[in-house]
Amino acid sequence: MPLTDVRVLDLSRLLPGGQCTLMLADMGADVIKVEEPMRGDYIRLASPFDEHGVSPLHLCYNRNKRSLALDLKNQDGVSVLLDLVKNTDVLVDSFRPGVMERLGIGYQRLKKENPTLVHCSITGYGQDGPLARAPGHDLNFQAMGGVVELTGAAGGPPYVPGVLIGDVGAGMWAAFAILAALRLSERTGVGQFIDISMLDAVMSFLSIHGQTYLSTGQSPGREEMRHNGRRPCYRLYPTKDGRMLSVACSEPKFWVNLCKLIGHEDFYDDYGARGERRLEVIQTLNNTFQSKTLEEWIAHFDGADVCVSPALNMHESFGHTQVQSSGLVRDYQHPLKGTYPGTRPAPKFSNLPIRDSLPPPRLGEHSVEILMEHGFQDEEIESLLASGASHRGADPAGETISE
Repeated sequence: MPLTDVRVLDLSRLLPGGQCTLMLADMGADVIKVEEPMRGDYIRLASPFDEHGVSPLHLCYNRNKRSLALDLKNQDGVSVLLDLVKNTDVLVDSFRPGVMERLGIGYQRLKKENPTLVHCSITGYGQDGPLARAPGHDLNFQAMGGVVELTGAAGGPPYVPGVLIGDVGAGMWAAFAILAALRLSERTGVGQFIDISMLDAVMSFLSIHGQTYLSTGQSPGREEMRHNGRRPCYRLYPTKDGRMLSVACSEPKFWVNLCKLIGHEDFYDDYGARGERRLEVIQTLNNTFQSKTLEEWIAHFDGADVCVSPALNMHESFGHTQVQSSGLVRDYQHPLKGTYPGTRPAPKFSNLPIRDSLPPPRLGEHSVEILMEHGFQDEEIESLLASGASHRGADPAGETISE
């Protein structure tokens, strides 16, 4: 695997850090989840649970990782971490700014133990600025980053976005930045501190819309932009059975083909119509698409050179022949019994198997194994276990995070 020789200490909790280190783990990195001994990463306690009582969130984010129970509020635990860092390439944390320093394991301290270390810190608002220490979750960052106000129908309220752009996006940016920093460290022998903000990650998804604002000063709202419903050629349209058909015929050639197939050659020049004409075209298309069911429209467009697709629910998406043919869903080893279905990493390489070596770990399952690998003697390990700084494995204790 490409990252087989990369060692990662993951001090993060929940999604952003989990997404980052999952991507590294799936590419072969040895990812050690450093978890508080009693509760651990509380993604383990997030409902709903599968038939064996395991959280799907834990199954999703913690495969191919090992778990080390380590109390970082215990000086023995801190000493262990500083020792592990000596032979570590990457450390990921998701604490608020200042917490790592208060624990005695801030970047300045860590790089004394390992000058080549890449330390990536994922926070809500970044290491600096007036909100640096403010709490927050994905919806806060999407709201503040401008995504929420762009989502929904014109004249109505904005919607809560359906996916965790801030969490997943920050994790993906972190993984990318870590690989770049590792490449630089190989060349220079010098590590890096990487500051990843979930707010920054959200705003990076503004993409062309953000650049349009920066270049022109225009701050459009819902259904006022190229890709959020302004143009008749790029919208969701209701069908006879109350389902929705996505039309994304951005280029004129696709729009012309669509108009031919639905009998509206008079709309050839209206894919970007504005004002009253826009409303007229949209209303006519609403009426047209409501004349058939979603299934009938998909059959009608089958094989045609037009950009249309059904808006599917999750059951339909995972059951679609395209998704099934791509092999997106595969079986992984369950931590308690048998296997569980999960999604493979998105990239498909020409000559690289999908890693499937470790099921999501029990809290502290690999503590003794990891300590032994890093040179700790039996008496040292027993002392850590006796002090409560670590343990051999346990079920997490704490309040369930409700659905």
